[in-house]
Amino acid sequence: MPTHPETIGKYRIAREIGKGAMGMVYEGFDPVIERRVAIKTILREVLEAAETEESVTRFRREAQAGGRLNHPGIVAVYEFGEDERGAFIVMEYVEGKELKQYFRSGSRFDLIDVFELMKQLLSALEHSHRQGVVHRDIKPANLMVLPGMKLKVMDFGIARIASSSLTQVGTVVGTPTHMAPEQLAGLPADGRADLWSAGVVLYELLTGRSPFLAETPAAVMHKVLSVQPDPPSSLQASLPPAFDAVIALALGKKPEDRFQTALEFHAALLQAFRGKAIMAPRGMTDAEHALAESQAPRAKPAPAEATFTLPPEAVNEVEKSLSRYLGPLAKVLIRQASATATDSHAFLATLAENIEDEAERTAFLAKFARVGDTATQPVAAAADATMRTNLRAGKQAFSPEHLAAAEKRLANYVGPLARVLIKDAVGRSGNLRELYSHLAAHIDDEAERRAFLAELRQ
Repeated sequence: MPTHPETIGKYRIAREIGKGAMGMVYEGFDPVIERRVAIKTILREVLEAAETEESVTRFRREAQAGGRLNHPGIVAVYEFGEDERGAFIVMEYVEGKELKQYFRSGSRFDLIDVFELMKQLLSALEHSHRQGVVHRDIKPANLMVLPGMKLKVMDFGIARIASSSLTQVGTVVGTPTHMAPEQLAGLPADGRADLWSAGVVLYELLTGRSPFLAETPAAVMHKVLSVQPDPPSSLQASLPPAFDAVIALALGKKPEDRFQTALEFHAALLQAFRGKAIMAPRGMTDAEHALAESQAPRAKPAPAEATFTLPPEAVNEVEKSLSRYLGPLAKVLIRQASATATDSHAFLATLAENIEDEAERTAFLAKFARVGDTATQPVAAAADATMRTNLRAGKQAFSPEHLAAAEKRLANYVGPLARVLIKDAVGRSGNLRELYSHLAAHIDDEAERRAFLAELRQ
């Protein structure tokens, strides 16, 4: 005779999957839409009355957190319910193995598999954080690895929802070896705490060992709060040194000293897999900075007298265009190029090197070929210089109304960069037709380019 209940709610119970301190996890079957489900229960009978309300509240919060998330890398939550025996959550049924089990068996992952798993984890965290949900307990036991190197994030039992007041400051919940310093200190934790935990997971995937494992909880806490772990390449000689800087940044002791978003983490990780260095961690001491410099080859620095800058609107437009080819990596590359370039041409050339397709690289450079020179001039000086050039050449002085109308329409296609492009085009144009043609050249899509010209000629 089976020891498990025949049904929970409308679900038929097939077997026990696992047992926890507060209840069981079952494989069930939904007879209405005919699919397998996993059912996590919390039993009132095993809890003291004082604990029941808090535990059910946390259980309900897990259902709320999981229920608002819809991502292929997060175990889906279908339903929360209660009956006389306790509360239950009905979830997506997945067949796989916890990452913790791989680590316990001594299994190691190829570098490409490390990247694949981390890419999925960071994608899931990016989605979760955008929905206002911080997991707060990212660890190998909560990461399920499915066949084909697919990963699912589980167990949002201690998650913090942005609109929730259930988590109080001063309450320490989580797994110490994977908890960010601010969590251990009982301070408020946002999505950057999850990124810290993801950094610990990455360290384990790369080296096969925990960076903060110790014999006692006090020793673990000391390591998390005060000790910088050994660089991964010092433990695995075959690892490219670029990963050392990724780990150092992921495990910054202060939230502002580590990756600020999962997309930024992913972009830096992609850089490391491509054998390129990332920017030094923001909160590094001078000694740590020197260590990172020695461990990862960096681009040749700009001369001390270089003062190259681009206005924010120009940087935003360059990032927008570069993102079409490189995705979120564009932000990291732009930050690096800005720190090393001596002028606009070097800045753009450095960025273009990362676009593999020659035609796309040429198109990117052509779009911004003349933007940098104009953009780096002060606005008033650029306008005066343009006017003087036009007068000397006998060119048409364009009316403010024409220029305002052109800028307004161009901004619909290229954003704030329109103002910079107008200044450049005025200096190269002798009449309105030439002006409009120069402006249209910066619109990538042919149909949009024709529409822009038609609007201006009306």
